[in-house]
Amino acid sequence: MKIVGLTGGIGTGKSTVARMFGSLGAVLVDADELARSYLSKGMQGYEQVLRRYGNAILGSDHEPDRQKIADIIFRDSIERKWLEQLIHPYVFTTIAEEMRRHQDQPGVMIIDVPLLFEAGAESWLRPVIVVVCTPEAQIKRIQGRTPDMPYEHILSRIHAQMPIEEKQKRADYVIDNSKDREHTREQVERIWQALTQGASA
Repeated sequence: MKIVGLTGGIGTGKSTVARMFGSLGAVLVDADELARSYLSKGMQGYEQVLRRYGNAILGSDHEPDRQKIADIIFRDSIERKWLEQLIHPYVFTTIAEEMRRHQDQPGVMIIDVPLLFEAGAESWLRPVIVVVCTPEAQIKRIQGRTPDMPYEHILSRIHAQMPIEEKQKRADYVIDNSKDREHTREQVERIWQALTQGASA
């Protein structure tokens, strides 16, 4: 199976692109989903997050509230680093297990990792697809997803990640998600054709 990394910036539409690849037949692995599962009740990450931040970060379902945690880590780079060091080993170990499990199968596996370059995963996740969009589209998408988030908080989350221009320079493929869905879909299909031509069948 051909392994492909997928990344981008917050609000660039990476999840939409991943679903498009999935509809074409790709096996999808979502690092965000793995991180959420590691912080869920009963997992080791849950206990460590609770010890550090207390019950105040829990939602009404007694699971960690992602928004409350995000408010902490995007205000404080030390806390962000602590959480990444907690989560990344589990996430990348699980990704490696998925890669081994599918290694003898045909097709393409798309591994969606928001902090792919920040974590240095490009050394073993190649090729890499980066999803980009204009700053205006990026901010509009974040506002649509979290309408109560103050504008300055949106900017702090964007600036907490590696600049999208730098990610674009490091990419093997770039998808511009600034326009309509059809424009994005056309780019996905072109890249899919290139990937599947090189994938074992």
